[in-house]
Amino acid sequence: MSENRIKKYFPAFVVLPLMLCGCSGIPGKLLIMEANYKNSRGMYNEAITPYLKALDYADAAPYAEYGLGSVYFALGEEQAALDRFAKARKALEKLPPSENSELHYRIHYNTGVVLFSAQDFAGAANSFREALRVDGRRIDAKRNLELCILSLSRENLSVGIDEYENESMLILFDFIRQKELNQWRSREWTDEEEITGPDY
Repeated sequence: MSENRIKKYFPAFVVLPLMLCGCSGIPGKLLIMEANYKNSRGMYNEAITPYLKALDYADAAPYAEYGLGSVYFALGEEQAALDRFAKARKALEKLPPSENSELHYRIHYNTGVVLFSAQDFAGAANSFREALRVDGRRIDAKRNLELCILSLSRENLSVGIDEYENESMLILFDFIRQKELNQWRSREWTDEEEITGPDY
């Protein structure tokens, strides 16, 4: 699969710029903000130090681990990125899940991106499923999960998935895609009388 196709289906890593609702410590927040700024500007080596310093603050540590994972992936260090994402998941266990759901989603989603780039389609599919368990409304995760399943079926890499189960999943995702299309169509054809609220 060409790299252009991967980029088409997998949006670039997005650092969590200000999504630090769960971080109560000001020094930790400031370090994460500094590191995210440098990371978003492609200053990957410069971003590592503030992320490492932020690890000293319990409520900033999961964000720092996630940020380090995104930096390592950008630097081509896939295994280091996966290790940091795993540490971010573990650090999140100590914080309230409701305040950090976006980070939960992004850790699973970007783990899937890293695994897909390494052509571990079964592992990537599992990560995208976990991301959808956190937030089932995310279309990118749905599309990427479907792409993983299609890649598995095309290349006969059905690791842990027998042929019947693989075919069933393809039918299920075709059904989900059709339901989404019908939902968009029904919104387009809504009568004007049914629309309430201001008309801008």
